[in-house]
Amino acid sequence: MKKRKLLLAAAGLFLGAAVPAANAAGAWPTAPITIVVPFAAGQTGDIIARLLGKELAERLKQPFVVDNKGGGGGRIGTAFVAKAKPDGYTLLMTSTGPYAIAPALYPRTMQYDPVRDFTGIAETATTPQIIAVSPKSGINTFADLVKQAKKSDMSYGSAGNGSTQHLTMELLKKELNFPLVHVPFKGSSESKTQVISGMIPVTSDSLPAIYTNIKSGQMKAIAVVDKQRSAYLPDVPTLAESGFPSLSTVAFFGLVAPKNTPKEVVNLLNKNLTEIYRTPDFQQKMKELAMTPPAEKTAEQFTAYLTEEVARWKKIVQDSNVKVEEY
Repeated sequence: MKKRKLLLAAAGLFLGAAVPAANAAGAWPTAPITIVVPFAAGQTGDIIARLLGKELAERLKQPFVVDNKGGGGGRIGTAFVAKAKPDGYTLLMTSTGPYAIAPALYPRTMQYDPVRDFTGIAETATTPQIIAVSPKSGINTFADLVKQAKKSDMSYGSAGNGSTQHLTMELLKKELNFPLVHVPFKGSSESKTQVISGMIPVTSDSLPAIYTNIKSGQMKAIAVVDKQRSAYLPDVPTLAESGFPSLSTVAFFGLVAPKNTPKEVVNLLNKNLTEIYRTPDFQQKMKELAMTPPAEKTAEQFTAYLTEEVARWKKIVQDSNVKVEEY
């Protein structure tokens, strides 16, 4: 009898210890949450992370702190989150470049596998690539671009080797079978400055990065690299309208967590983000950024979408035959 009492007491102690742990998991969050942005402050992903972090903090009653860990084209910050504890307190605001393109470009030196190391929470925005030219180039339409490029060598600027901008133009170059000389820069701001000045005639860039320059007349948009026109540039035709229906390089932004983050945490974040997306304030912010609001997806649907994007961009890298030096 005495032995039985001791066993019951031990079981009671075990259950008593287990209850606070379960309650703590159910009460997430009980501490500040960090959203890692793998790029410098001020870029599109950073702006979205700060906007959503503020809204989530008000709803979940804990601070959401944005931590910019730039470098390596987004790979440094992404690798950091891949190795983080999967407890819901470290999240990643990712995008097409570091999540879907980098694994195909740097297979030997990658420190993370996006499919193996992450789980999707929610898409946060998408944006098409825009082919834009200098007003000094004499190019007014996509047909003009093709004509000039076939007459003489033409250079184009991009945000860097392996960027979405770079791959978009290389795909176009292969599709049209004419020479385009790539001039890589250290980001969109540098490349578009060269196009505005007329030093380089053409570039491809995400709409938010060059929307203000297009509206002010500093750059001229001649094609949307998608299957449908952009609501922000309704008069600019798509490449599909120009006879290239297969060319589409829409980029995504999204919130992800380390693999094995509790489903309850992931679903709670997805639920709150979906509610935020429906608010007029968020919709207005998307318009100000010239971003396409995210499609409503469950966390499972977004994870499946990310897996598809990794495969899609791997094929784009292969089809464009882009090679970069691994470092």
